[in-house]
Amino acid sequence: MNFQTSATTLRQQSKAFLSDMANDPRWALTDMDFQTRWTEIQKEIEATGTYTHSEKELTFGAQWAWRNSNRCIGRHMWRSLKVHDARSAQENKDIVHALGQHMETAWNDGQIQSLITIFAPRHPRRLMEPDPVRIGNGQLIRYAGFKQSDGSVQGDPASVALTQHMLDQGWRPENRHAFVPLPWSIWTEDEEHPPEDVFAKCPQWLHEVELTHPEWPGFAELALKWYAIPAISEMALVIGGITYPCAPFNGWYMGTEIGARNLADEDRYNVLPAVAKCIGLDTSSPRNLWKDRALVELNRAVLHSFDDAGITMGDHHELGAQFEKFCKVEARGGRAVTGDWSWLNPPISGPSTPQFHRAFDGRVSPHTNYFYQSSAAEDAKARKRGAKNGSTPSADPYDLEHHHATPRCPFGHG
Repeated sequence: MNFQTSATTLRQQSKAFLSDMANDPRWALTDMDFQTRWTEIQKEIEATGTYTHSEKELTFGAQWAWRNSNRCIGRHMWRSLKVHDARSAQENKDIVHALGQHMETAWNDGQIQSLITIFAPRHPRRLMEPDPVRIGNGQLIRYAGFKQSDGSVQGDPASVALTQHMLDQGWRPENRHAFVPLPWSIWTEDEEHPPEDVFAKCPQWLHEVELTHPEWPGFAELALKWYAIPAISEMALVIGGITYPCAPFNGWYMGTEIGARNLADEDRYNVLPAVAKCIGLDTSSPRNLWKDRALVELNRAVLHSFDDAGITMGDHHELGAQFEKFCKVEARGGRAVTGDWSWLNPPISGPSTPQFHRAFDGRVSPHTNYFYQSSAAEDAKARKRGAKNGSTPSADPYDLEHHHATPRCPFGHG
């Protein structure tokens, strides 16, 4: 639920953000530029309770938020984030169009581009005012999970609740199988629109990779695949104290996200037993380390398949080495490297990556960052309860203990 930000806090956070921007050589803000803009912001806050970011501030803010994201191992690439300004899109058709542009631009013929599309902000002082735009999906692309009569799940168990909600809202998928992309749940002014089955209407926005193995031809018979663009759509972007509750963003996958989590986890697709059988492993005892061996071969298949398809994907050794360089640059500049150790280490081969042997400053930058927030449905219900009871919502939507950014971050999607 959104909460009241005092004018004092908003001024403090906006000034801290503007100072960070002034110190970045790419933007070349002189002392006079800073003072002029700071005066404008203060006057606007005094008059309206909020302020409006310029195009340059929006771009820098989204990039700076990525840089501040403690759980993201790919944030050394923060300057490369492209920003689409969709603050004027508030009609359903315009929102779908903006999201479609996002999918097309991010795809870039397989050379995935890091991209964020930013919709209208939340007013920091108006507690009962609905958010202009929200998305009910955790990611713009995610596979459905269909609950079967015997209690099993066809597809992704993590999507069962949203899948059922979409079905209840009128979604009628043409086919049901393990990899059906969910429709979009778009909200405006606390009202949910009918499901937008965009990938049925616009299949060109969906790019998937069928998984094969470089040494085991039979691996293809498992009929596994995954989508190419991980685009987080549930998190709030905060820039200088202003919250953008709808700001979907993507980077590109790190292989272990798919191979060691999405497909391997027992509460997700749980394919390790099938992989082990495919490559002839003895599964009679866990001391055979068959799960470990199957896990490595599954991750090899993921990397091999994305490479074979010509689609951008990182691996945990490559990204770990790049992040280590970022840490050393920060250290030479006298800056503490903030981070969440448990998230910066990959789900396999952690001790073989540099970040395993580092300690990180766990402080969170509050004025410009990406944060978890309560869902659009939860917020709408809370506002309706507040209006009925005459109470004022006050819960802080930002989970500072478990926050992470662009993931979640562009490398941390699940």
